[in-house]
Amino acid sequence: MPADNITYVLAKVRPGANIEQVRDTLRAQLPDSEVLTRDEFKTRSLNHWLFATGAGVALLGGAILGLIVGTVIVAQTLYSSTKDHLAEFATLRALGSSSGYINKVILMQAGLSALVGYGLGMAIALTIVLLSEHTALPIVMSPGLAALLLALTFVMCAVSALSAIGKVMRIDPVMVFNR
Repeated sequence: MPADNITYVLAKVRPGANIEQVRDTLRAQLPDSEVLTRDEFKTRSLNHWLFATGAGVALLGGAILGLIVGTVIVAQTLYSSTKDHLAEFATLRALGSSSGYINKVILMQAGLSALVGYGLGMAIALTIVLLSEHTALPIVMSPGLAALLLALTFVMCAVSALSAIGKVMRIDPVMVFNR
């Protein structure tokens, strides 16, 4: 086949063959061609799409925006819930509960929000992964990515809890007796 009609050539090696040695032999025989192993091609393609095109910036921007919006929404929810139950938190403070205990209560609410949100989000994500499985561009969800998303969800919810914790720490326990 004429060289100007070829974009890529896939070479399959026998099981047990030394891939790097085959690559080096092909490079020596085809000095004007780029010869890559599967991992090298994968890295090259990933770097191209993430850094040489606008796709990487768009993905990173979308992820950061999602993190910010998620944090704000969870913060508003926790703050609202805390504000609705200020009398209960004031009672706990009047009874001598430590700040650490009250902080744990609010962080537990944030953790519960993280678990529920992660569960719903992962269910939706895995459904999309399954639906895309037999398409031209399947979406992949690795266990490592799922674990990273879980950790980010917990961090996001813990940061969100700071506004609620601040509100509760500023209340005067005497307000319970004014009711």
